[in-house]
Amino acid sequence: MNILKNKHLVIAMIVAPILAVLSYFAVDAIVSEKPHAAQPGQRYQLVEKPNCRYSSGVCGLKNGDFELTMTTDWKDNNRMLLRLQSHYPLDGAIVAMVDSASDDQSPLEMQPDGNDGLRWFLELPRPNPESSRLRLVVSSKETLYYGEAATEFSVYKTSFGEDFRGEQTE
Repeated sequence: MNILKNKHLVIAMIVAPILAVLSYFAVDAIVSEKPHAAQPGQRYQLVEKPNCRYSSGVCGLKNGDFELTMTTDWKDNNRMLLRLQSHYPLDGAIVAMVDSASDDQSPLEMQPDGNDGLRWFLELPRPNPESSRLRLVVSSKETLYYGEAATEFSVYKTSFGEDFRGEQTE
């Protein structure tokens, strides 16, 4: 007996994959969360992008289409200038640098760089890239966005073996 001569089996082998793909998309449409606009007075968590965990020089935080980018400029060996760039105008931004999850440092208010509310800056002490984290809260259109990021991104190393301050590394 040849299996391919059984017309019921041949039809089932053709229809089953089609039904599987259709049911995958149908379940996704029924169960998935529908995107919605941020509501004034609500709080939304920002997710740390992968570039924050590496010596990239840049750290991104994101929630939907709301995105922030942090960079650092080194003033000297003990101070850094934290810069914040937003795609949307911000009403304000505060940052705290902590060394552990239970550390409760007082947040410092960032200063606007211009009148558009898209760029902000703050001078901070030198972080410990292995243990320090930045806690950030920003306000935009009466909506709060908060997040936490590693400070490893602040240790930007070039391909020539120099670190972020121009000192030789091993």
